[in-house]
Amino acid sequence: MKRSGNPLPGLIAALALTAVLYWPGLSGGYLFDDFPNITDNSDVHVGTLDWREWRQAALASPSRELRRPLAMLSFAANYFFTGAAPLPMKLTNLFIHLLNGALLFYVLLCLLGLYNERRAQPLAASRIRWLSLGVTSAWLVTPINLSSVLYVVQRMESMAQMFVLAGLWLYLNGRRRMLDGASRFGALFAASGLVFGAIFGGLCKESAVLLPLYALLIELTILHFDARDSAGRRKLWSIFGFVLFIPATVGLIWLLPRVLSPGAYAARPFTLAQRLLTEARVLVDYAVWTLFPHPASLSFYHDDISVSRGWLAPPATLGCAALLAAAGATAISLRRKLPLLALGIAWYFAAHLLTATIIPLELVFEHRNYFASIGLLLAAGALLAEIPDYYKLVRWALPLLALAAFSASTFLRAQEWGNPIQFAYAEAEIHPASPRANYELGRVLTVTSGYRTDSKLIEPALHAFESAAALPGAGAPPLAALIVVASHAHREVKMQWWSELTNRLGERPPSSEDIGALTSLANCQRTGNCAPDTPLLLTAFLAALNHPQADPKLLATYGAFAANQLGDYALAANMLRDALAQSPHSFSYRMELTNILILQGERGAAADLLDGLASEDLPPLERTEVEKLKRMIEAGPSSVKAAGAS
Repeated sequence: MKRSGNPLPGLIAALALTAVLYWPGLSGGYLFDDFPNITDNSDVHVGTLDWREWRQAALASPSRELRRPLAMLSFAANYFFTGAAPLPMKLTNLFIHLLNGALLFYVLLCLLGLYNERRAQPLAASRIRWLSLGVTSAWLVTPINLSSVLYVVQRMESMAQMFVLAGLWLYLNGRRRMLDGASRFGALFAASGLVFGAIFGGLCKESAVLLPLYALLIELTILHFDARDSAGRRKLWSIFGFVLFIPATVGLIWLLPRVLSPGAYAARPFTLAQRLLTEARVLVDYAVWTLFPHPASLSFYHDDISVSRGWLAPPATLGCAALLAAAGATAISLRRKLPLLALGIAWYFAAHLLTATIIPLELVFEHRNYFASIGLLLAAGALLAEIPDYYKLVRWALPLLALAAFSASTFLRAQEWGNPIQFAYAEAEIHPASPRANYELGRVLTVTSGYRTDSKLIEPALHAFESAAALPGAGAPPLAALIVVASHAHREVKMQWWSELTNRLGERPPSSEDIGALTSLANCQRTGNCAPDTPLLLTAFLAALNHPQADPKLLATYGAFAANQLGDYALAANMLRDALAQSPHSFSYRMELTNILILQGERGAAADLLDGLASEDLPPLERTEVEKLKRMIEAGPSSVKAAGAS
């Protein structure tokens, strides 16, 4: 290979450019789900090398079912070595993104090499190398992927796709061996890539389970299950049977009853049918934001999106659905003539199979395109690769212009993300109808003010919270923030805020954000920073609890409120028992219930509760807490205080 045709210096340059573009954003702060997952999650704050602390950190995800232990361990490792500062966390994310870029480059080299061997008229090897580099470079700097890097908690996504890309690389190398005649070892390589990539990626985030589907789409468009003999083809079908078809069947049997149950969408402001209609518009938006990014459309917050109530409500719904259907039909009809284009489109749709279909998730997040954007850029690159040599200038000019536009947009976004106040104002300006953007502006201004009563930032913060509270779908957080901040700053706390808070909590099952808002109010009153409006807070709690199957976090928070502010230990114990029944492995719920039982004088029940813990398996701090409670049981109720709010 001639040096002029070697793309490795180009790859190194692309990685260096990406690091430079993202660098201004590393100085930014934490956002949104960073708080429950990292900053407010004490289980992640590992301080020793004791394996029990690390085991606890691995299971520290606030989600009750999807623990994502490898991602949580990575946050714990960051905390252990560098503390809670966001910059090292973001720097780790950037490193993972760069590693993913290198992996993608080698995946594309393998994929395009296999593709080229099957062309009737193969492309020049240099064109294959530079196509791999071009798609990789564009993916590294495309602005839609910025939140997967600078939004710390979405390391879950980038780590998951790291294993997906590594798995695809192993799979393609295995297929190369199978095509070259090494059927046994090739099949082992291919199967290992899919199995271990999906398993380890799934321990970071569930999106990694789509890896076998990505490989199947390679077979349907590029490789067509080719092998040297029938035994090799049988091995291929066996691999997909075990890693894709059987798990997919089991997964659907488990998932469908949950998502189709009457209460599945109770906490969402849309139905299943409305979600599917809306996602047609969202998928078209994602594609536009990926290929034609514009500062006015790219944003961290998209909670202001209107829900599609029908095919023509809004009219764009039908048009977007038709456009997606046309894209799918194009991929199918051109899978033989332009297989790379077909594969890119198929990968885009496949990457959204979990997040844009029947699962009752929120409607829009840009980080869901971390792998999907590969598909779109591959499709675009495939079209460019087909441009004849006499249009060589066009073939080079278009990707260079796109790369320059992507880089400029990403750099400008990174600069905004690097300044929390500038970022908050920019998001609220881009999305004035977004409750979250306005709430975040108020939160950032409040934190910056230090809650000083004479701070000039208090009034703008209250105004931002009021703007957020007035928007449709705002929920409880901005109203709770108004009460807390006004109390802290010795401003008037309006009764209207309390009544509206109670009404919203009663309208539908509270979200995790709503529960967090109630927790903040309870803690504010308990610590004396807010006026002791116990009856008003009690009414709000009862409204939130007046729904089937209350969240264990809500039950535990109400239990702490009942103990600390109502003095009703029997009620507190019942709430904590219910919370523990739903989350039987929660150490904090068990400890709080033990505290309450001691206060009630039920020392025998408290001792039984602690006996369920094998103290030798607990991290040092928790073991110390258990031993302390055991001593309290022996000393009697006068030695313990009521539990704090969860």
